[in-house]
Amino acid sequence: MQLFPNGLRTLLLLCLVANLVACDGQKTNYIEEGKRLYKAGDYKKARLAFDNAAAVDPENIQGRYELAEELSQLGDIQDAARQYQIVVNQDARHVMARVKLGQIYLLASKIEAAEKMADEALAVDAENVDAMVLMGNVLAAQNNSDAAFVKAEAALQKTPDDVGASLLLASLTAKTGKLDKAIALLQGAIGKHAENTAMRLMLAKLYSQHHDLEKAEATLAAVVKIEPESVEHRKRWAVFLVNNKQVDKAETVLRAAVAELPDDEQAKLMLVDFLAAQRTPEIAIAELIPMIEQNAGQYELRFKLADLQLAQKQADKVEETLKEIVELDKQGPQSIEARNKLARLYKASRRVDEAKSLVKELLDGNPDDLAALTLRGEIALAENRVPDAITDFRSVLSEQPKNVAVLKLLGAAHLVNKDTVLARENLEQIVGLVPGDEIARLDLVNLLLQAGDKEQATQQLNTLFRLNPNSKNGLEALFKIYATQKQWDKALNTAKQLQQAHAGDAAGYYLSGLAYRAEGKLEQSTLHFEQAVQRQPHAVEPLSQLVKNYLMSKEADKALSKLHDVLEKQPKNFFAYNLLGEVYARGNKYGDAVKAYQQAIVINPAWSVPYRNIALIHILQKHKNDAIDILRKGIDSTAESMELEADLAALYDQDGEHQKVIDLYEDSFRKHPESLNRLNNLASYLAEHANGAEALARAAKLAGPLAEMKDPYMLDTVAWIAYKQGDYEKSRQLLLQAFELNPDIAVSDYHRGMVYFKQGDKGRAQEYLHKAIDKKVDFNGLAEAKETLKALEKNTQ
Repeated sequence: MQLFPNGLRTLLLLCLVANLVACDGQKTNYIEEGKRLYKAGDYKKARLAFDNAAAVDPENIQGRYELAEELSQLGDIQDAARQYQIVVNQDARHVMARVKLGQIYLLASKIEAAEKMADEALAVDAENVDAMVLMGNVLAAQNNSDAAFVKAEAALQKTPDDVGASLLLASLTAKTGKLDKAIALLQGAIGKHAENTAMRLMLAKLYSQHHDLEKAEATLAAVVKIEPESVEHRKRWAVFLVNNKQVDKAETVLRAAVAELPDDEQAKLMLVDFLAAQRTPEIAIAELIPMIEQNAGQYELRFKLADLQLAQKQADKVEETLKEIVELDKQGPQSIEARNKLARLYKASRRVDEAKSLVKELLDGNPDDLAALTLRGEIALAENRVPDAITDFRSVLSEQPKNVAVLKLLGAAHLVNKDTVLARENLEQIVGLVPGDEIARLDLVNLLLQAGDKEQATQQLNTLFRLNPNSKNGLEALFKIYATQKQWDKALNTAKQLQQAHAGDAAGYYLSGLAYRAEGKLEQSTLHFEQAVQRQPHAVEPLSQLVKNYLMSKEADKALSKLHDVLEKQPKNFFAYNLLGEVYARGNKYGDAVKAYQQAIVINPAWSVPYRNIALIHILQKHKNDAIDILRKGIDSTAESMELEADLAALYDQDGEHQKVIDLYEDSFRKHPESLNRLNNLASYLAEHANGAEALARAAKLAGPLAEMKDPYMLDTVAWIAYKQGDYEKSRQLLLQAFELNPDIAVSDYHRGMVYFKQGDKGRAQEYLHKAIDKKVDFNGLAEAKETLKALEKNTQ
């Protein structure tokens, strides 16, 4: 018996097919919309469109895999990886999703993750050539060339003409130094895959290594002929020509790209970038302006014009260009990008209020504008509104958890907030995402060292050296670890490795000089400092340490001779003039010293050090008024240097001129209201020397923001104001927070002792007053600490 009559069965089949076609059409529409948005730079909406495409039929694993392939071809690797990962999660036997995801991991230098994908793929199908090639590439990345050779040859035995396996074998062969054999392998493979550009690109690279530049160029030209629509191929050809000093020919290649691909915006941008780098920015701008006039809808050309104008420090023209984009695109994505760039320009130009206003406008229109949120966070961080900055950065990262730039900003905010644990977690995320980011990894090493975790710090450096065995920054950090541990033999070996790896650089010789001096080998130390100075005559530290060695050896004449020689060749070297002044001052030749310091000031009036040095000479000569005059001049010339302000405040304080100190700090904070350190100076001094409850209340109000900071000195200031106001419990709690951040601050021990004294806890009062005094440092209140302790001890006898 038939379950359905023939007519009904046909009808059901037609409905099913129609439904599938409708779904497929809907999915295609979403994909095309996503492509359009991605190319327009609206990545968030593009991702939403791609997600909608996947949601049309979420159980269709092959459809999702095809979506991942589309995204990969588009260049949206992040979203492609996301879709491949979903396929991997849904289908334990999908080999190619694992292969493709493994390839992405390999490109991102995530070797372990790539190996996992290769293992899983081979577990499903041990004979899959693509999986075998992936594993071979993983082994090659792990420097296990022998095992990689085995995989490549096994893959070629199974599929003799496989492109990936051929590329891997040629690469491994070239790595052994057998360039001729590698070239022959590729030539043979190309004979079977005449249209394959990847093989030809590797062949061009090998020809270059073989110094056969004519064949290398011919191969690159052939690649362009095979895929003439690819701008990247033309760019690669032009870069090759530039690297081989054929700049005019490179320009011809790029101009041909513009002529042959008239609608391709990237071809035009490529030519403009070339002209800016190889000719002049003015020539690039002159070429770009007609392009903009002829291609009004190609906004990237206008953004490039703004970039070039910014590089030329033409802020007014940058503003004009960005405002034109805003006017042309109204409320579109290009207008939003232009307004974000405009706000960033305002911030860089110190037009902070205008930047804030524009950011507010952007966020009012779209609270999820990630660029605007990032900039608002940066402004908050610059103004020391750290909690606000952290909130904004976290909002961005909730949408873009792998945004390395914002992760770095969040880490910086945590450091300002003294949250070293959170800062460390951020850096660990960054090096996980970008293993080759040496700066982030070294920042992590420094945090680990500060926490006393030398083992973890060394492990991080070992990872860095696996990626870059001769990393200059890494070797310098390793030297620092050994120096901290006073393992001078290991430190010296590291410095010598740095010399060998970077022979033309001063760093290895400079560090060797430090190590030899620490071992008491002053003559060898001096020799290495001299070599460092020879290699980098303008470097500050090698010259400074060389002069120090001469003085330690009682060879002031050599120090003077060296400095005069440097200044003859570098008459604008203000640092050398300052060193010259220091040598004269040590020899009590104060007149010559002051002249040298004054010359340093003439060359660089914004540098605070020579002002301080002249002031010190005046103080030694009992000319306090002259010291005050030079410090005041320095403060005016250095945008209120806090070091000079502290020196001047100390001189006023010695004479009991407390109101002058208050006026000095008031003026400094008025000019720099964003500086919490200046606020702390003012509030702290007011707490000690303000007269009356009204003045204390003002100090407390000023110090309010300091209570939110994880800074022991700032918390101590707020605590001492509370003490002065009689709120001893609040003071005790704040001092406890300060102690947890830094237990070694003498003045905080004194303040805790006084709080306990007022609360009647004489035992603890004695304990902390003893701690303060026993630290053998001078602090404001030392006399009171001694007097109070003496009275307490007398009463307990």
